[in-house]
Amino acid sequence: MDPSSTLYISYVDSVSHFSGNLSLEAWAIFTTFHTLAHANNVCIGSSTNNQAEYDAVIGLIVNSLSHRILHLHVHLDSLLLIMPLNGVYHVHKKVLFRKYLRVKLLVHEFETITFSHVRIAKNKFLATTPNSIMDWHLSHVYPKR
Repeated sequence: MDPSSTLYISYVDSVSHFSGNLSLEAWAIFTTFHTLAHANNVCIGSSTNNQAEYDAVIGLIVNSLSHRILHLHVHLDSLLLIMPLNGVYHVHKKVLFRKYLRVKLLVHEFETITFSHVRIAKNKFLATTPNSIMDWHLSHVYPKR
């Protein structure tokens, strides 16, 4: 199966923990046969949840391109990303706008890429992954006494 001609389906999520000063991004890429092709998660340090969501999308896109994936359908649970990426409204915060522009530049590398909203409950692979990984990081940074 040639990755450059196959449609892949991805799920992206992130979580931030203000008091722990940590954010985490996670993504998974599946084939149309629901087989896991690639997955990754990264603890990215201090960030707001919206910044972490953009960083997660950027990570997914870069990872997809590195695996020669050129047809991608991205599922996100954040309407604050879906709406600007689909041209429904504009990003006004400067730090988010820079990340938005990075995504928009990267999407030009794909033959097809779409972004759609999925409720957290439907995001089965990532519904618990970022939170459980964040819990692990927090337990090692702030161990219970």
